[in-house]
Amino acid sequence: MKPDLALWTAFSAATLPEAEWTHEAHLRVAWMHLGRHALDEAHLLMRVGIIRLNAAQGLVETPARGYHETLTRVWLLLVAAAMRDTPALEDSIAFLQIHTARLHKDAPLRHYSRVRLLSVEARARFVEPDQAPL
Repeated sequence: MKPDLALWTAFSAATLPEAEWTHEAHLRVAWMHLGRHALDEAHLLMRVGIIRLNAAQGLVETPARGYHETLTRVWLLLVAAAMRDTPALEDSIAFLQIHTARLHKDAPLRHYSRVRLLSVEARARFVEPDQAPL
C-alpha cells in the first residue's frame, strides 16, 4: 500500500495505475481531501481528479461506466462521518484499519436500493437515498 504522499501525488498527477485505484485507494484519497478541504470543495476536487485519472487510464466515460456523482458524494459523507468519530490519525492507512467494516464497499446500500444507486441519474447527479438517510 502506497504511503499517503505517494498516493496523493499519483492521484493528483493522474499517474496512479488502474490496478491501484481500488476501493481502499478511493477511501484514502477521500480522507486526504477531507483533511484539507471542506466537504463541497473536497467533492469538487475529487470529481475533477477522478475524471482526469479515468481519462489518463484510457477509461471512456459512458452512462454505465466511469465517474459516479452520487457514489462520490456518499463516500465523502461516510468518510467524513467516520473522521468525526475518530481522533486525529497520522495517515489514511490507520484510518482504514479502524473503519474497514464501517466503510465496506457495500456501505452505500444501507442508504440506497441497488436500482436507484446504479441508475444513470445517480451517476450523472447526486440523488437522495431511498432506504435510509445519510
